[in-house]
Amino acid sequence: MALVEFKIIGRTRLHIDGNERDLGSAKQRGVLAMLLYAFPGSVQVALMAQVLWPDSAAEQVKRNVQPIISRLRTILRESCGGRVDKGGDAYRLILESPEMIDFHRFRKLAEQARVAVGRGDHAAVRTLLGEALALWDDRPLHELQGNWADHCREQMEHFELRPAKYVLLESLFQLGEHWEVVARAGRLATEAQPNEHSAGLYMRSLKALGRYATAVDFYADFRQRLAEHVGTEPGPELTGIYRAIMREQASTAAPPRQLRRRAKNFIGRDDLLAYLDSRLEGGGRGQVVALDGMPGVGKSELALQWAHRHAHRFPDGNLHLVLRGRGAGTPLAPDDALASLLRSLGAERVPASSEERQEELRRALGTRRMLILLDDAQDVAQVRPVVEAVADCFTIITSRKRLVGLRVRDQADLIRVPPLQPGDSIRLLHDEIGHARSARDLDALHELAWMLAGLPLALQIVAQHIAHRPGVPVAELVDDFRRHDGLGVLGAGPQDDDESVTLHTAFSWSFRDLPEATARMFRLLGLNATAEFSVDAAAALLDEPVDVVVGHLNTLVRANLLEAVNARRFRLHDVLHSYAMRRVRSEEPVVSRRHATTRLLDWYLASSALAARLLDPQASPVPRLSGMSAAAADLTDRADALDWLTRERANLVATVPQAVSRGFHEHAWRLAANFYEAYDRSGQYEDLLVSLQAALESAAFLKNPQALSGTHNDLGMTQYRLGRIAQARDHFSTALRIAQEAGLSEIYAICLHNAAAVHLALGDTATAVKLYREVLDSARESGYRNVEAYAMDQLANAYRKMEQDDLAMAHHYGALEIRRAIGDVRGQAITLTELGRFHHFKAEHEEALERLREAFAVLPLSGDQARTGEALTAVAEVEYDLGRFSDAIGHAAKAVSLCAALGAREHHGRALHVWGHALVATGRLDEASELWVRATEVLDEVAETEVLDEVAEVEVRVLREHLESLEVVRNAIPVPRAPDLTTAPSREVAERHSHGRVQLVRE
Repeated sequence: MALVEFKIIGRTRLHIDGNERDLGSAKQRGVLAMLLYAFPGSVQVALMAQVLWPDSAAEQVKRNVQPIISRLRTILRESCGGRVDKGGDAYRLILESPEMIDFHRFRKLAEQARVAVGRGDHAAVRTLLGEALALWDDRPLHELQGNWADHCREQMEHFELRPAKYVLLESLFQLGEHWEVVARAGRLATEAQPNEHSAGLYMRSLKALGRYATAVDFYADFRQRLAEHVGTEPGPELTGIYRAIMREQASTAAPPRQLRRRAKNFIGRDDLLAYLDSRLEGGGRGQVVALDGMPGVGKSELALQWAHRHAHRFPDGNLHLVLRGRGAGTPLAPDDALASLLRSLGAERVPASSEERQEELRRALGTRRMLILLDDAQDVAQVRPVVEAVADCFTIITSRKRLVGLRVRDQADLIRVPPLQPGDSIRLLHDEIGHARSARDLDALHELAWMLAGLPLALQIVAQHIAHRPGVPVAELVDDFRRHDGLGVLGAGPQDDDESVTLHTAFSWSFRDLPEATARMFRLLGLNATAEFSVDAAAALLDEPVDVVVGHLNTLVRANLLEAVNARRFRLHDVLHSYAMRRVRSEEPVVSRRHATTRLLDWYLASSALAARLLDPQASPVPRLSGMSAAAADLTDRADALDWLTRERANLVATVPQAVSRGFHEHAWRLAANFYEAYDRSGQYEDLLVSLQAALESAAFLKNPQALSGTHNDLGMTQYRLGRIAQARDHFSTALRIAQEAGLSEIYAICLHNAAAVHLALGDTATAVKLYREVLDSARESGYRNVEAYAMDQLANAYRKMEQDDLAMAHHYGALEIRRAIGDVRGQAITLTELGRFHHFKAEHEEALERLREAFAVLPLSGDQARTGEALTAVAEVEYDLGRFSDAIGHAAKAVSLCAALGAREHHGRALHVWGHALVATGRLDEASELWVRATEVLDEVAETEVLDEVAEVEVRVLREHLESLEVVRNAIPVPRAPDLTTAPSREVAERHSHGRVQLVRE
């Protein structure tokens, strides 16, 4: 059978088996182009006249058209068996398949590519869109001129060509083909209006290639073009990419390189290093190695030595995450570990759930060849979510426990790290002390190596102590050590094992060498909540200038009692931190300890308060604690604040329960309140629970109504984010009661609003309405117009549930009026989207589209990606009900991509649902079935949360009915004719097209 190809992208042509067939005059090609473009719809003769014979009378046009149609019928009959039918005053082209036409084949390939995007098959996207874009070799509808033709070309480019290019860019980026992204995005930037998504991909690819200067120059140019075209600044996503590039440019680090420095005097371990080398066979992709052993045996140092030696084998960099499995502070929660790795990779957004974070981390890693070091793991449960997310990377884990569970499920190699062999211990001591001196007391050195049990940390510290006393015979020093000097001071706790006692003995012996001021610095470090700290925190503890403190810290580094992370941060081994805690308790007077702790907590509190103010300058600040002695960290803008809060997260979270246990209640609740906003944004919910629950103890102890109500409210919001609605409701209720009794009007309004949201989510609409009305009265009385607008919108949602549509509509439009009056751009987008969905619900489709178009006009200014995904879904649903199936498919596909990335599961499922219906309406049943299966999975998760989401439950039930019989669905939604090019579909047609899909209750 001959291969027939019609082309309307460029000059109108007909190819049969690659040979071009003569289509006659320009006018004849023009008529054919219009029929091909409208396929399978019809074209009115009046439209042909308007486009091709604008100056001719109607009768003349008919005389012109008839012979052209006759000749086209002959060409079609002889070439492909096609025909042209007439119905009324219009003509319609009949062909075997729309894919015989290049433009319609392009659309089909683009739709298949969007399906492939949804299932994460970016290689298929590259193939499909490569083929599709190859069809687009010239200006479409070449023979057609005038407003109608220009409008068609604009629609083809805006809604078909440009989105396909953007989808291809995203998939190429996911495949790591950064050079290709740079080439394509660079061309796209010069030929189209400024688009922040493609600009972001371009800059992220330049960042991945290390071309920082080019990315920075592009951003400056793009920012200027955006101001000229749109009159606004780049949104938060693009700005975040720019800032990340600036930070990396400043540090001259293209791929992340997080490995800590390794020790210079590493001895032994040849067998273990060789075994690790063997794990690199085949590139080492997906390899997991777990090193376990006693404290101080050198697990982390072994991992670091090997990782540094083979860093060149991992060109995309390395990530080093300390999991805090043992020692002071709370272990890093698995969700928080995923979030930390995401931020290390430059992620602009951290999803809320563990599953979404795993998926986002897989996406961020893509095909990168990276080494991941997970240091100091507590147990299998802590590391498994990370191991699953970094499945293609070489992962090394260190832990004091043997992680047996990783062997079976994750095929990990479990390697026990034993103490050093006696010969290696002697070598280490020789290297530190000097061979000539140690040779004179070889027996004493052997005895020392035996007493230190092959623990590298103890060997290094003791060897340093001996090396600093060159005039004292080694045997005399060993005899001194034999008496276990220092244990009387330290004592042996019930939790100590033999190895810790050995280490503490070595520490104590070396500790005597320190100058008194430096020794006091070391002791005071035991008061910090975790083993890592900044120079400023140490200065607050010691109450000395920074340069003096740095001198003490460097002395401790030289004595192997401290490790420098960088010039401004240091870290203690966790056993050393435990040792410092013992020293400070036994040797520092109670008053001195309390003063040092107060200074340290003052510094954390002052710095967190400044960071909170920089992050959200409009929010009411947490009341300042009077009499604070420490100045805040040097933070100047929002980026500084986020960086500081990220660096200090482990300290801040651990400091709150520590402050509670030590009686610093005024500090505790304020600290938690200050960093709530930051850790809520980044999804650190488990950390927030630890801090807020401890803060609640302090608030209760103080009987402070503001502290109690605020902390209960923050706990309620954290539980709400985690889907624990019952717990959230209890906290909001308590917060509300306390705020009301204490007359705290602002906190009362906030708590009341949150409590109402819970009632609305649980289906208790009457109570929600009552509470929202109270919020509305309070906001009006206080002049909080923004709160008033939010309350009106939420009241409208509640009235819609109660089927009081007129009242709901009035409240939505009232909220919109307020938002416009106060210039609340993000609020306008929210209300306009709600109005669009509501008008759609009432079958007022054109009004719905108008409100949604208004929403899209302000959404780019708001930077609200979640609302953008919701609006795209709403537009697709309206277009479907209007019979505009191609447009519905395009918008639904965009909504699926965005909502999946944001973790917006309900709208992700809704977008998949309507996309499937649009495919059914065009006869693509297999693709629709695949989308509906995915939609069912997504919405099942929504319906299973504590929120009684009846909408999700209804959609799941309907989707399952669709999947049981797609033939029934085909009958319920007849394959439509494409809408006429000159008239809109009738209301009857639009309503008929909606019968196969449930009309959903909107919230």
